Amino acid sequence: MASNLRPKSHMVASLFPDLGKELRPCRVFDVVSSLARNCGSGLRMKSLKKLGAAAFVSAASFSAALAADLPSRVAPPPLPPLPTIAGWDGIYVGSTYGYGFTNFKTSQASSRSKSESGQTGGALIGYNFQSGHFVYGAEAGIDLNVIRGNVPGQVGLNSSRLDTMDDIRFRGRIGYEFGWFMPFVAGGAVINETYQSTPNPANYFGQDKRTVGWTAGAGVDFKIDPHQIIGFLPQSLFGPVIVRLEYLHDSLPRETFTLGGGGPGVQTFRTESSSNIGRVALIYRFGDNPRRPYADTLGNVNWGGGYGGIFGGYDSLSTKSRLTGFGNTKESADGGFGGIYAGSNFMFFNNRLMLGVDGSTSVADATGTGTLAGTGDRTSIREFVKADLRGRIGYAFGSFLPFAAAGIDFTRNEQRDLVTGSQVGRVPVDNFTFGGGVDYRVSERVSVRAEYLRDESINRSTIRLNGGNVKQDYSSDAFRFGAAYHFE
Repeated sequence: MASNLRPKSHMVASLFPDLGKELRPCRVFDVVSSLARNCGSGLRMKSLKKLGAAAFVSAASFSAALAADLPSRVAPPPLPPLPTIAGWDGIYVGSTYGYGFTNFKTSQASSRSKSESGQTGGALIGYNFQSGHFVYGAEAGIDLNVIRGNVPGQVGLNSSRLDTMDDIRFRGRIGYEFGWFMPFVAGGAVINETYQSTPNPANYFGQDKRTVGWTAGAGVDFKIDPHQIIGFLPQSLFGPVIVRLEYLHDSLPRETFTLGGGGPGVQTFRTESSSNIGRVALIYRFGDNPRRPYADTLGNVNWGGGYGGIFGGYDSLSTKSRLTGFGNTKESADGGFGGIYAGSNFMFFNNRLMLGVDGSTSVADATGTGTLAGTGDRTSIREFVKADLRGRIGYAFGSFLPFAAAGIDFTRNEQRDLVTGSQVGRVPVDNFTFGGGVDYRVSERVSVRAEYLRDESINRSTIRLNGGNVKQDYSSDAFRFGAAYHFE
């Protein structure tokens, strides 16, 4: 580039022949210096004009050479468009987990309050409508609680044990969405089952009661795509979800609990409670996940992706009790149950082989009677909650998907000695569950299900009726029918 910036003397001489005669060949700066000293008196006006032209050419040559060495200026690429965020309307289903603080207030001649805390979790299902930025809708949920403790006695009040076991909520919601997040408020009714009994360790006189109260709260829903945050996560398993952070307040009115069944030593309590709960929810909503083709070119229906719905059914259960030295006795019960189920399918071999996971939470009312081992007293039993988590395998035939399933099942029941009035209100049972059924695709988004489930207890439960230690095995046969909405 230096050679371009330094014009040679013969270039000047060719442009200014007269200048060359009077000044002799020289460099340009010599010419300029001579002009500055008024030398070269023989210069004519036309020579000055040609000198100006030479200066212009030199400046142009310098600018061109400098520009050739500078990087070219290219317009920056346009910014990528902002991602499109789907709306908030439509059906959704999810699971919840949280921690609650319950304040119990119980009274006889005097009253006393006691706060207890513990875990809570379950399932929910709902539907949103959207008008502009406003989102409103209805939601139902079932949560199982582990919030319990003893209330010490005082003058005019016997000690007791309180246990808030489960909640069913029906709520309305309204929120205002800001694209990827939506704050909301919610309120409605809560149906709670509480168990009050004489305190540990002799907690074998008690009563369960369902009470209707009110619930209110607020929270924020966030739309998150784990696959975009952690790229190696498979899109089919970790697609877009809604993560909810929420606060709830439940208030239950005063209810009467009678301990002892009306026999000798009966105790009556008047008890009320209020709860403050913080929880998180993981929710799937139709429209947030990439849409899958309903059927392939061969006409095979694609069963892949997430789904959620509601179900109802009939359950027949039996318990076999034994007390060392007294032989075995049996209780039988039956009744209905219903709740929320959800899962996800993964398809292989041209959308024919299905592997999946499925879970449900339900409330039940299966009641019956039997005989207590050791005493021969007549007893009653009531199963009031069920939950399960299973793996599934199936093979699709067009709109039909027969399947087999196996996993774990969790139930709770209450049992009472009808002679003495002794009652145990929380009998947890862990089971191995297996069965089979068929899903039928009614439309692109809706399927129905019919299935059979068999439960067998994993460990024996200990029943402390009348202070004894009766060991008990559990089994049940259930038929249930459901309808689900497919999100992808």
